[in-house]
This record gives sequence, C-alpha cells and structure tokens, in this order.
Amino acid sequence: MHQKNNATQRHKTQSQQKQNEKPDRALRVPEHDDLHKNVALLLQAGSPEKALQLISKSKIKSAWVKNATGVCQLRLGNAQVAIDIYRSFLTDGGIFLRADAPVVFKINFAVALLLNENLPGFYSVLSELRAEEHPTVQKLRAAVKAWNKKLTLWQKLKLVCGNHPNVPIELGFSPGDLE
Repeated sequence: MHQKNNATQRHKTQSQQKQNEKPDRALRVPEHDDLHKNVALLLQAGSPEKALQLISKSKIKSAWVKNATGVCQLRLGNAQVAIDIYRSFLTDGGIFLRADAPVVFKINFAVALLLNENLPGFYSVLSELRAEEHPTVQKLRAAVKAWNKKLTLWQKLKLVCGNHPNVPIELGFSPGDLE
C-alpha cells in the first residue's frame, strides 16, 4: 500500500513537471529550425500547399510541426482540418486547453474556430488569452470588434441567441502564425 502511494505521488510529480515544461525554440533541434524557416518562407510567398508538402516529406513529428501544419490548413481555407489538428495536441482529452501549450498554438486554434464559425468555441479560447500581449491576439480582438460593429441589430440579436449571423469575418491578416 505504501509503495503504491509513493508510485502515485511520483507519477503526479512527473506529470506536474511535464505540464510546467513549455515547448520553446530552444527545445527544437536544428532540423526543426531549417524546416521552420523553409515553411515560413513558403507561407510568406503565399504557398501553403508547398509548405504542407515540405512538412509531409520531413517526417518530423513535434508540436511545432503540428502547429505549422495547422497554419497551412488555415491558409488553405480548411478550418475544420486545422481544428482537428489543434485539438489533437492542445486538449487533454476534454474541453480544456493544455496550460503548457504556447500562446501561438492557442491563438491559431481560436482563429480556426472563428473561421469555422464556431463562435462559442472561439470566445472560450479567446477568454483564456485575455491577459496575453501577443500581437495576433490584439489583431484578432480588433477584427472581431470591427465585425461586431458591422452587424445589424437583428444580426446582433441572432448572435446573442447563440446563432451565427451569417456575416463573414474579415481578419485583415493571414490566418495562423508560426511563432
């Protein structure tokens, strides 16, 4: 019984340590950096499909590569595919986001939800980012505020009732960030 408690406590301590570890640039190996740079260049050139091909060929598996894949899918207009990618590594099997996930991953997940017209999900993720100073969070809030101003009274009422007002949201920037 005493050994079982020690093993349980040790497992909890290891889990807590893993949760406190944040994926960081320093944790990426040089091959990841080369891939990251090349994907960033392709995305800047407006070629998310080529960036996706490069990622697929690399065979590298990491949260950073999954994020890049999600960004490519967002840029290709495949918001639901991006949502599935982000859910695969951002949630703990439930509805809560992992606390140890980098802010940019959470932002990209929020953008995917927004572009997929999942406003409750979007606002839920955005509320978790309320204290974040990341520039994309600020741009995202500004885009939603501008969109809200364009809505008619009836569209706003529809929104309050939990329905999407069927007015597209113009972000004003390319969806998805690598960093």
